Amino acid sequence: MIAVAIDEKLDIGEFTVHLRNIRLPMGLVVDDVRLAGTRLHLERTPFAATCPEPGTLEVFVSAASLAAFLERQAPAGLKKFQVEARDGKLFIQAVKAVIVELKASAVCHLEMVGGTQLMVILESVDMAGAGIKNLIQAQLDKINPIIDTADLPIPATIQSILIEQGGIILRGQISPP
Repeated sequence: MIAVAIDEKLDIGEFTVHLRNIRLPMGLVVDDVRLAGTRLHLERTPFAATCPEPGTLEVFVSAASLAAFLERQAPAGLKKFQVEARDGKLFIQAVKAVIVELKASAVCHLEMVGGTQLMVILESVDMAGAGIKNLIQAQLDKINPIIDTADLPIPATIQSILIEQGGIILRGQISPP
């Protein structure tokens, strides 16, 4: 651990920050966040980070982290979640126990809203039982947005989303205030 004694302010010429396993307020664990740029200004009280020039942002959320998050949420009483990220979509498998275990599958895509929020959009659900799509949509409405750059300590925007084998990669920009 590096301790830096500062009175009230600290200016950094160039920075690269690598954060891992960040639990967001709604419970999703973001596996990896990388921030890089120049001229970072930090203030102690109240804590503030500003960057007068644009920098880069990269966020990775693994399919395993998404599955663990869904398992904790148990939307529509589903369990045993498996998430596969491929072909620009999320393919989700789960089980609902009624009298017997019924398998359910859903296909979702991600959508950026205003360059600052990432929303999960339900495309289709395959499961016996009326109203299951509405139940899952209601659960998604409770957890969306799954990522909001307002939760970061520095202003940021999302510029691209890549869903590939293993998870989701968001790329964007950290911005001057």
